[in-house]
Amino acid sequence: MNAEPRLARIAAAIADPTRARTLARLLDGRLHTAGELATYAGVGAATMSAHLKLLVDEGLARVRPQGRHRYFGLADGDVAHALEALLRVADRRDGGDEPAADLKRWQRPEMRGLRHARSCYGHLAGELGVRWREALLAKGWVKAAADGRYELSDAGREALAELTPEGFVATGRALYDCVDWSERRDHFAGPLAVAWLEGMVDKGWLRRVADSRELRLTPPGRQGLTERLLS
Repeated sequence: MNAEPRLARIAAAIADPTRARTLARLLDGRLHTAGELATYAGVGAATMSAHLKLLVDEGLARVRPQGRHRYFGLADGDVAHALEALLRVADRRDGGDEPAADLKRWQRPEMRGLRHARSCYGHLAGELGVRWREALLAKGWVKAAADGRYELSDAGREALAELTPEGFVATGRALYDCVDWSERRDHFAGPLAVAWLEGMVDKGWLRRVADSRELRLTPPGRQGLTERLLS
């Protein structure tokens, strides 16, 4: 008998409603405890622990022990992108041309906030994410490097210091393009992009919406981002 195809195992791991809800929660790119995820999914602690063990075993999630706690997140960006693609398929309610169906989906009232700004595996996506990338390139603060990577220029390193953790070293694929599902253009992804989003949240420029990947631009953020960088 042939071994069960790997794809079938992954599909089965995602197909369970509780695990699917858990994975969707982890798409915000943050780390969550099993207790937090259990509350979000509406199941008991033991049930969530069993689901998380399976997700970790199948390579869909990762666990990071810290002190007495264990924090869970998506395994990597490939998993995040696969889940984003599945969400697009699941949410497609209109037939016909795929781009047209996608456009209608993102124009629905309940999707407008997500389209404007959301977290995509920890980095800034949506209209604001695309405009952020375009602004950094236009100002010369980020420049293209080899193999699809980007690097900070000297001017960019100085200008973005307030959003970058002290001592952060941008090496390898610290910054690269990621296709934005709603805008059909690129936003920045990678560890440096994640650090920037965390910096924006810490400074109060963006506010997370509870139980959602939506990000809302605050008045200080409108001044800090829109006027200075995105105008």
